[in-house]
Amino acid sequence: MNTVCRFRLAPRRRLAALSAGVCAAALLSAGCVDDYTAAAINNPATHHPIGFGAEPETLFVEVGSSSRGLSANQEADVWRFIERYKAESSGSLRIAAPKSAGGHFAVSRSMRQVETLVNNAGIDPRAVVVTRYAGAGKHGPAVKLDYDRTIAVAPECGDWSDDLGYNRERLPYNNFGCATQRNLALTVANGRDLTAPQQETPRSSERRSATWSEYVGAAGGGSGSSSSAGAPAASATSAAKP
Repeated sequence: MNTVCRFRLAPRRRLAALSAGVCAAALLSAGCVDDYTAAAINNPATHHPIGFGAEPETLFVEVGSSSRGLSANQEADVWRFIERYKAESSGSLRIAAPKSAGGHFAVSRSMRQVETLVNNAGIDPRAVVVTRYAGAGKHGPAVKLDYDRTIAVAPECGDWSDDLGYNRERLPYNNFGCATQRNLALTVANGRDLTAPQQETPRSSERRSATWSEYVGAAGGGSGSSSSAGAPAASATSAAKP
């Protein structure tokens, strides 16, 4: 809050000096606080910010010795993993094959199918990193998919160093709003929701058709329903006549 003093120049210097002194006293006694500083102190999101980190998510698609590619269940697992990547990560999707020549040859067909699924899912090719990994899994060669999932890191609370009974400035205490921020960080399912809004999912065509049919039926049959409602009353009246 800024204090502004305006006055017209008086013809006499004494009056001008008096006006300047009054304005200076008002500025000294106002005790103004910067608006941005006050907003930061009263905003728990700024005073106790939620941090963000990365947690790896990994899927191993195992390939048998006589396998000719992905099975139906493996295709479903890969597709669900890709959908989770699109919803939880803002980084790259890494696809890796075994580093050894024999392992790489064994998973070559499955590797191509995985790349096709990723391409059909609409993922930007620049976000896909194809690499190789050393070593073998417990059940032989496998195609490895992994990405970094965004997680929310809760702030640490419990700072009660201030004496709440002596607060002449009427400022929020150090722990103000920290519990709300911590609970939000611990309960959020997708940490990326706190950094950027998610895209809308496609609408249900079945539900849209049912709602539209009901709306058209109500709008088009309004006059007909009124006339049909009046028909029984007319017949009842005619029946009452001798």
